[in-house]
Amino acid sequence: MGQTDTWTISCRNCSTSSDLDDMPPNLWVAIPDSALSDEQTKRDKSVKTAQFARACSIFRVKRIYIYHDPLSQFEKEDPVLLRTILRFLDTPQYLRRILYPKMNQLEFAGILHPIKAPHHRPPQDIKTVRAGDVRVGVIVKVKGQLFVEAGLGALVPFAGEGFEGKKVNVKFTSPHPNLKAVEATESDISEYWGYEVKEVPSVLKLLQSVDKTPTTTTIVTSRKGSFFKNNEVRLTERIKNAENVLVIFGAPKHGVHEIAAREGMSSMKAEFVINMFPGQATETVRLEEAVLGTLAILNATILSKN
Repeated sequence: MGQTDTWTISCRNCSTSSDLDDMPPNLWVAIPDSALSDEQTKRDKSVKTAQFARACSIFRVKRIYIYHDPLSQFEKEDPVLLRTILRFLDTPQYLRRILYPKMNQLEFAGILHPIKAPHHRPPQDIKTVRAGDVRVGVIVKVKGQLFVEAGLGALVPFAGEGFEGKKVNVKFTSPHPNLKAVEATESDISEYWGYEVKEVPSVLKLLQSVDKTPTTTTIVTSRKGSFFKNNEVRLTERIKNAENVLVIFGAPKHGVHEIAAREGMSSMKAEFVINMFPGQATETVRLEEAVLGTLAILNATILSKN
């Protein structure tokens, strides 16, 4: 997926209404930039970020929003560490040395569990690539010509536009020895192909943007919400007509209600405000636990569209 920091709420590209009827909605999550504030060491912060990456990949999350939390105190480096490791783990191994030179944020990358999602294909003999195959690559410029590095042991001519160092999904249009690549479209990719990470200035602006997109269903997780079981029927019906499902999580020390109130929202205007863990026996549910548990609960509801 791309790594830009722009954050518009958009519909799917190149899809007709009949196509969308047969597709599960895009699943998006939003977590605060203070997500790592309850961890003391860089090692623990790195491991926690990897838990977010794994949970999102298990349940096919396509977009992770990182919103600013104005209430919590956290280290200045935390948001950088969070987005860097999330993007690093989503990147196939054969591209990591190209896209991520040695950097401070990746000090503990070696101990993090890999995602092993479908787009993390192993290195492949270039002679075995077939027309129509799709891989993640990086654009490389050699003597003014564009090529793509895609873990094949050799560069492949790239027919398209782009800049050197751009991460891109490519489709091969002809087999070896005349292998050529073009940028892949959504219709070329039938498997889960990872997530993109976008930063937003506030949860309020994120909610306001969603309000302008009626095809996006928003779920705010909160202890102040109603039980999931009481919302399941209505949520299932809403998801049947949704292109996107956005799940917003609070911070380790502050809920979404408190954060939104600080930003000027007098009442929560999200379509669904749900308590995903009624009757919890622990004083708190940690953010990484909330993400994994919530996505697991929602999984059957989202898949029921199909």
